[in-house]
Amino acid sequence: EGLASIPTLNGGGRHGHIGLIIQDAEYTAFSNNGEPYEIFDNPGPYPAHVDATDAVLRERQVAEHKGEVKEYEMQLGAASWTRKAIIAAIDEEWLSEIKNQHVGYNHLMPLDILTHLESIGGTLDFMDVTELQAELLKPWDQVEAPTTLFEQQDKIEKQLVKAGIPSQEHLRLATALCWFQQSGEFDNALEVWEAKPAASKTLSAFRVFIQREFAKRTKRDKQTAKGAGRGLANKVTAEEEAELNAMAMLEFVNAVTAQNNAQMEKMMELFKSSLSELSNKQPGVSPNTTFTHQKCPHCKLRHPNPDGCWELEKNAAKRPKNWKPAAERKKKSEGEKVKSE
Repeated sequence: EGLASIPTLNGGGRHGHIGLIIQDAEYTAFSNNGEPYEIFDNPGPYPAHVDATDAVLRERQVAEHKGEVKEYEMQLGAASWTRKAIIAAIDEEWLSEIKNQHVGYNHLMPLDILTHLESIGGTLDFMDVTELQAELLKPWDQVEAPTTLFEQQDKIEKQLVKAGIPSQEHLRLATALCWFQQSGEFDNALEVWEAKPAASKTLSAFRVFIQREFAKRTKRDKQTAKGAGRGLANKVTAEEEAELNAMAMLEFVNAVTAQNNAQMEKMMELFKSSLSELSNKQPGVSPNTTFTHQKCPHCKLRHPNPDGCWELEKNAAKRPKNWKPAAERKKKSEGEKVKSE
């Protein structure tokens, strides 16, 4: 969610930088065959071509280049934050094979790291599946909003589906009905639910239904507490009511999202910090990279090991999935120049 919320025109501009962590085919699928998400090359400190005679055209070319630099730096910052988040979330020994002694992991995009982890991590074993199954059917605690509960279940079920366990909509609905019945707080509401036609009693419909009932109960409880003399602190404010209605609406549009403001603020702080670090460095150069390395004769980029360059066929097995040869990058750059002219 964090990457998807960072604005960019890349990939059609509708999904932020989520393309940093998913494969091209998956991105194309959920963007309805829209524009692909690209990994940008460093556009350099100056435009590759400016018109020498037409001042208006030259100004536009300079402005376009500034936009390219901004997009590149934004992507670089998003990738840096994501890379740090991935590394912080796992035991670093899983990444020892791809760590560079000079630049650490800064030579890799987030998707490269995730692809590596998938290749060595294997699949879920029977213990993993059993634990996830138990977590999926974990009883409701009668405190958190149903929206949050169902979102957690969705995430667990996605993992189970990847492990070959089919979706369990009927079981999830049955257990949810049991939990809310046992709470004793929704007896009247569940009678209304039972009276509905069988065809309309689906899990997705119940999610909307029970979230609305939860919102009603929360407002009722606060008003009851106020009436019992517990003070204005228990009054349902307009903000609280709006929040409850918003949660119900999230279920209505089938976009269950448990917002965590603290986590989002932390993510944005890390992201801004990454951009700040990058602004003090030459664009495209890792903070851990020095300028002692000469340009590689094969790819024309700076790195410490020309013999290990991905341009060489002997190193083909080491190439990341999103890697592009220098000739293709150059051709793309020249095509953009012709287009701008």
